[in-house]
Amino acid sequence: MSDSAPNAAFLAPEPSELAPLFPGYEIEILIASGGMGAVYRAIQKSLDRTVAIKILPREFSNDAAFCAGFEAEAKAMARLNHLNLVGVYDFGEVNGMLYIVMEYVAGKSLFHSSNGRAIDPSEVIRLVTGICEGLAHAHENGILHRDIKPSNILLDPNIQPKIGDFGLARPIETTIQEGEEIFGTPHYTAPEVVDSPNSVDYRADIFSVGVLLHELLTGRLPADDPRSASAISHCDPRFDAVIRRATHHKPEGRHNSASEIAQDLHNIANTAGPRVLRTARPANPRNLSRTATTTRHFTKPKSSGSPFIIFLIIAIIGGAIAYLLLSNKHIIAPTPPATKPTLPQPNQNPSLPDTLHAQQQKKEQQREREREREREREREQQWEQQRQQQQQQQQREQEREQEQREQQREREQQQQEQSISAGPKFDIAPFFERGRAIMYEQALPLIATRDRDLKKNLTHFEHEARRLLRKPGSNDREREMANEELDSLIKDSEENHNRIDAELHKRLKKRDRVEDLYEECRDKQTEIDLVLKQSLTQLSSTYILGLQKQIERLQKEKDPDAIQIIEEEIKKTREDETYFPDLMLNHPE
Repeated sequence: MSDSAPNAAFLAPEPSELAPLFPGYEIEILIASGGMGAVYRAIQKSLDRTVAIKILPREFSNDAAFCAGFEAEAKAMARLNHLNLVGVYDFGEVNGMLYIVMEYVAGKSLFHSSNGRAIDPSEVIRLVTGICEGLAHAHENGILHRDIKPSNILLDPNIQPKIGDFGLARPIETTIQEGEEIFGTPHYTAPEVVDSPNSVDYRADIFSVGVLLHELLTGRLPADDPRSASAISHCDPRFDAVIRRATHHKPEGRHNSASEIAQDLHNIANTAGPRVLRTARPANPRNLSRTATTTRHFTKPKSSGSPFIIFLIIAIIGGAIAYLLLSNKHIIAPTPPATKPTLPQPNQNPSLPDTLHAQQQKKEQQREREREREREREREQQWEQQRQQQQQQQQREQEREQEQREQQREREQQQQEQSISAGPKFDIAPFFERGRAIMYEQALPLIATRDRDLKKNLTHFEHEARRLLRKPGSNDREREMANEELDSLIKDSEENHNRIDAELHKRLKKRDRVEDLYEECRDKQTEIDLVLKQSLTQLSSTYILGLQKQIERLQKEKDPDAIQIIEEEIKKTREDETYFPDLMLNHPE
């Protein structure tokens, strides 16, 4: 940004005002507006395609350095051609305003689709891999995004991620201007963006991707829950290693490229089954046991028909001989030696029919299956015991870490209480003044929009009130007096920043129709004020980020008194909804 302050607040033009400036496009609707410009949905007539047109405030076109950087950035972005990046079609300047024409993505952002919810790990891998591939393409072409977060990731109708909102993007070699370190989004910004803004490179985007990966897996930001992703959502522990490396506090400790993150995620997906991806626990021992068990094959015994016939013949002959010996008293049969009868072996007795063998085999198979199921149950119980032991061990470690953190906080508190305070070393007042001035520049477009809406509301009231006063029901003299009174009231309202006087309807003799109109316009005025308050409250998160980064610097310098003053400012900004809006609305021009 230029160091010079804008000459006037940016007011987003109405689509009808832009139509003559863009004859090749049909401007349909204003999508969004803010301190850095406004975005419109339009139809490119020559190609009959829907596009997005972003308009920048006029003051930027007066800054030669900014225009040169904008042109270099737009050309670099136009060279980008990737499935996971929002494409850039054209850029230029019209009527003193820089503009850029981009691909229009008809879909919700990743923030609206996943905010506060953990996503299935396999889907996380697909989304983050696509984001990394698009980001790698941008880095290879010299573009640094600087604001990777769920709300800047658009999902097209095929649920493909597309990186959008390059509003903070810069060519990698571009020098960061003073004051830009306060830009970005809290909790997604890499430490070096504030600590050493002139040394920022593509690894700042890698840090943001690491935070994004943790958030999609757990539904929480690392700043809100310092535990690992696997401890929160029981996902594959290998995700933890990817996140730790991507969010390393030093840039040299992170991945060398976004493509490396994508490759790590591919490795997790390719070497883990669905159950592992979903629950991040070892493979089910039941599945392993089924794989390792050797299948038993039972061979059907050969047909015993032939041995049975032979045995039957022998039995018949033996019976005939015995009958002859018993019936002939003169013949003495020798006494056969006593022998122990031979018992047939199981499944080998030729006298058993085939059906009996089959029944025995079936029973044996059933017993074997029962034994196998019992072994599986035992292994499942062992695995469950191991899992519970691991969880208990992990819980004990977390409790020890929490206890250590509490002890450390107590020691630090004791040291602060024991030390004699000599007042803050850091000059707080100029720091607050500079930070609030930067935030006021961002709030100016919001305040200007409020003022414009109040003016429209007052004009509408005046027009409708005069129309109602012209209707029958009073003589000419009464109407003349009422119009003179209305002129005086409108003038008073304009001097009061276009706010409708609370007693205005009473001064108009309580005319019923005018009183109804008054209630309608007063409600509209309240709504306009509420919209501004909500917008300024959202902007306060950026103010808090700048304060937190200053606290980190003061901690290194050991300035507890200055830290305490800044912490009190953060507390007031968070707890009092009117504090930050009042700072902006009462800021000196």
